[in-house]
Amino acid sequence: MRRNPVAAALRDPWTFIGLAGIAFAAVFAVVPLLALFAQSLQGQDCDCIGLENFETFFGSRYFRRALFNSLNVATAATVLSLAIGVPLAILFTRFRFPGRPVLMTMIVMCMLSPPFIGAYAWVILFGRGGMVTLFARDALGIELPTIYGPAGISIASAFSHYPVVFFVVSGALQRIDRSFEEAASSLGRRPAMVVATVTLPLALPGVATSALLVFLSTLADFGTANILGEGERYPVLATLAYSLYLNEIGSEPGMAATTSVVLVTIALGLVLLMRLASDRRSVVGDAAAQQPPPARLAGWRAASCAGATFLVVAAASLPLVVVCVSSFLDARGAVFQADFTLENYQKAFALIGDALWNSVLYATAALFAIVVMGSAFGYYVSRYGGPLSRTLDLVAMIPFVVPGTVLGIGYASVFNGPPIYITGTAWIIVIVYIVRRMPYLTRAASSVVYQIDRGLEEASLNLGAPPLAGFRRIMVPLMRPGIMAGMTIAWLEVFNELSASIVLYTGATRTLPIAAYQQAFNGDIGIAAAYATMLVAITAATLAAVIRLGGAEQTLAIK
Repeated sequence: MRRNPVAAALRDPWTFIGLAGIAFAAVFAVVPLLALFAQSLQGQDCDCIGLENFETFFGSRYFRRALFNSLNVATAATVLSLAIGVPLAILFTRFRFPGRPVLMTMIVMCMLSPPFIGAYAWVILFGRGGMVTLFARDALGIELPTIYGPAGISIASAFSHYPVVFFVVSGALQRIDRSFEEAASSLGRRPAMVVATVTLPLALPGVATSALLVFLSTLADFGTANILGEGERYPVLATLAYSLYLNEIGSEPGMAATTSVVLVTIALGLVLLMRLASDRRSVVGDAAAQQPPPARLAGWRAASCAGATFLVVAAASLPLVVVCVSSFLDARGAVFQADFTLENYQKAFALIGDALWNSVLYATAALFAIVVMGSAFGYYVSRYGGPLSRTLDLVAMIPFVVPGTVLGIGYASVFNGPPIYITGTAWIIVIVYIVRRMPYLTRAASSVVYQIDRGLEEASLNLGAPPLAGFRRIMVPLMRPGIMAGMTIAWLEVFNELSASIVLYTGATRTLPIAAYQQAFNGDIGIAAAYATMLVAITAATLAAVIRLGGAEQTLAIK
């Protein structure tokens, strides 16, 4: 007897959850991108459909320069991040040395603020009126090179993103069967050769994944490039798309969409190449075997290892310290004075309006939706096969690789009228938060579900419990570590989000990251430092609370 698919769906609520997830992702992720693509095909001089905008883009030296600049700084930042993160990951997973917990904390602290705050800190130090710049010029008679331009963007991006490389590669190194390294050592290879010929090749999938994440993050980063690139002086695709969008009524309508499509094409192309490369490479080993503990260093080896690691991590953490300290210094124009004061905070709170309240409210509302939806979607993707599950997994992950500025421009274009008119409201900010960061929770939840025995759910169903009740009572408690880890990362990203919200905000929906960015870009360095310190303090307090509860250990700690 042939089964009725509708009747089967009515008996299984997870089918409706899968369909609802696909519908949500289609409306708020796929449709805006399709609208941008359609707009990019709209001709400038006529209503005809064609490639005129793309011909203008690739035929213009200015647009080609922005494309080259984007690829240049993203590549340089990725190489620098790997040069910092990979050696640190090897040291922390293979050796024990003094100060390891403190250094780990410093690495985690680098993740607490959005990248543009690090860029702003480098301006405080090495800008034209920066502390180090003025000291070198006035006291030493040395003219230091400017921090602005591609070198500054690459360095600031690398110091902001190297923790991603560190944690991803550390996870990959912990899953390597150490017997391969021991065999190479027993054959007489030096430790450096073992790392180069055995360890790194086995960890290559993790290294490649972290490189892709850093490249995409740098490519999509609006704030760092706009501050250190000084807007139009060193344009990249993210800042160019934003400026074109603001001037869209001018002489080149549609070019913002075209620039956005080029950005998305690069991102999706890289992800596809990464997928093809990973499918062709497979390394099999006994990762479940008992791994030996990290070797304990002593004497000069321990001292040199700890000292070198501290220098690197301290240099990367310097922007965070500079921002927090400078928020208490007297700022006169673009120069800080050596006088401690609370005047910056007094001015900041006088000008803040609803920005702080908006950040907390929007981020909290988005986080609640992310946890509920991401947990359900992660479970469905892991437990249910078939085209519906694969489609949900695909469309839910699209926003992960789409630059925030591009998604923001798409939202402003699509949701500016019927049937969904939310442009200018708080709803559009919350929804873009949800769509951009839900992949973190979905992936974290699904990774835990894969490790849970299906027999527990089957036993619940056999005892008469409805599917959703069994999920809530049995699976959610077991999924708690993954949910807490994904929730922690989602909160850090949502609360500090700038790239998409900078396109969508109004005076009534301004958030704290936007307020901090505006003050930094306008040169109000004291107030900007105060706002940035507020961001760091709130995210640090949240992270400390979650780690104290033990929920984020598997994501933010090296066992």
